[in-house]
Amino acid sequence: MSMTGSVLVGAAIWGQNIYNSWRPRKIGIYGSSMVGKTTLDRYMTTPGEMEDIPDEERTRHFKLLTKYLLPKPTRKRITWEGQKRLVHSADIGGEQKYWNLWIEDMVSRQCEAVVYMFDDRAFKGGKEGLDQVAGFTFLVDVLTTKNWRYRNFKSRWRGRKYSPKVIMLVANKADRYFDKKAAMLWPQGRIGEHQIFDPFRDDLIRLQKAGLKSKRSFMATRIGWNVEPTFVELLTS
Repeated sequence: MSMTGSVLVGAAIWGQNIYNSWRPRKIGIYGSSMVGKTTLDRYMTTPGEMEDIPDEERTRHFKLLTKYLLPKPTRKRITWEGQKRLVHSADIGGEQKYWNLWIEDMVSRQCEAVVYMFDDRAFKGGKEGLDQVAGFTFLVDVLTTKNWRYRNFKSRWRGRKYSPKVIMLVANKADRYFDKKAAMLWPQGRIGEHQIFDPFRDDLIRLQKAGLKSKRSFMATRIGWNVEPTFVELLTS
């Protein structure tokens, strides 16, 4: 390659990095109750060691007549190994009565990427674990069938045409279950083979068959482990 060509390539890479650093990226972050969404939202706003969130501070939404109101998204800047991303996301509750807000949020903002968070309870079973799996199934149902009762014609029209570029399934609270198998798979880039993702495999297959790209990752939001790399990877897709 000539010197002129090298300069042009370097300038193009530099320009792309600047573009990635400052272009707002609309991300939908969803998941069942108490999987770490609010902790993640607070960590991305101000990184550091996070305390456990008391019940009275958990995410709840106001109701107007028969509908819950969508919260406004906030801006966060993610930095990792010299790479920067500007993220727009909202903190939306995980109780089943709020699940419709997930759909309204990602469709109204036309989110380019969707993050679904869960934790080790999904693998252990029980009501909370079943809710986590059911929440992902609900999300996949809407994304693959486009069958959803939107609030108005405009929302329905946008919803019929909407598809995120990528859906990332994030196993949070990795500090509670990161085992020898995870330690082996992690450096090989094969973390998606870990058994923590087993309850979600049927729905991941449905996404693939529908032509929707998916990824998997580990995270521990309370201690800030692998948060920034996950979002840089997500937004480099």
